[in-house]
Amino acid sequence: MSEIVMQTPRGVSIAGTLTNPVDSSDAAVLFSHSFLADRHSAEHFDRLSKAYREAGYATLEFDYSGHGASGDEIITLDAMVEDLRAASGWLADQGFTRQVLHGHSFGATVALRARPRDVAAMILSSPTIGPISYDWTAIFSDIQLRDLEDYGTTTIPDDSPSVRRQFTISKQTLIDLSMTDTESLVDGLSQPTLIIHDEADAQSGLMALTQDAFPKLPDGSRVEIVPNSDFGSGVGVEELDSLAVNWAKQWVPIARKTADQR
Repeated sequence: MSEIVMQTPRGVSIAGTLTNPVDSSDAAVLFSHSFLADRHSAEHFDRLSKAYREAGYATLEFDYSGHGASGDEIITLDAMVEDLRAASGWLADQGFTRQVLHGHSFGATVALRARPRDVAAMILSSPTIGPISYDWTAIFSDIQLRDLEDYGTTTIPDDSPSVRRQFTISKQTLIDLSMTDTESLVDGLSQPTLIIHDEADAQSGLMALTQDAFPKLPDGSRVEIVPNSDFGSGVGVEELDSLAVNWAKQWVPIARKTADQR
C-alpha cells in the first residue's frame, strides 16, 4: 500500500492510496467516489478494493479536490472530471494501462463525463443518469442558501472521520448535481458499462433514468438490480461485489505474472 499525491493540470494536488498485489499485471481498478465523500466512500470502496485485489487487480482510491486529504477546491463537476483524468493518467504512467473504472453515485456521473482513455470498462453503482429535482431547502440551512445567493459559494461542515473539516460548494455545484444531461453522459460512450442499482434506487426514480438511457449504452452493457438491497446501509453489498468483480474479469482479464516475470 502506497500513499501517493498526484497533480492536476490546474495545479491542485489530489491524494490517494495505491495498492498493488504481488501477482497483479498491468490491470487496475480506479475508484470515483461521490459528492461530499472521500476515497473510502464510507468504507464501501475499501471493501470493494479488497475484492478486486483478491482477483488480482491493483486498486487506486483517491480523494477528489475539495474532498478528503486533497487540495482545497470549490467542488464542481468540471474540476472532478479533470481530477479523474489526472488520476487515470498517473495510473497509466505507473504501467497500469488497462483500467476498470468503478464510480458510485455522483462519482458515476464524473466517470461518464470524464471517460479516461485508458479505461476499458466501467462499473457504476447507483448512478444518476438524468436530471433530478432536489428540495435544497431541506438539504441546506437558510444561512448556506443565503450565502449561495449573496456570494455564490458556501461551506458545509464535514462531520465524517475524514481529515477535512469542511467542503466548499457554489451555485454551479447545485446545477451539476441536479441538471444532469443524459445525452452528454452516454452519447458516444465506448466502454462496456455495468450499472448496478439497489431497491432504494428503484423507489427514488434512479432506475427509471437508467432504463431511459440504456438503449444508448455501448454493446455488451448491462443493468442489474440487486433484490432486497440497500447499498448505503450495507445490505446486499456481497452481490454488488460479486457482480463488479465478474464484470472486471470479463472485460479486463488478469494475466497472472509467472515466476520469471516477477
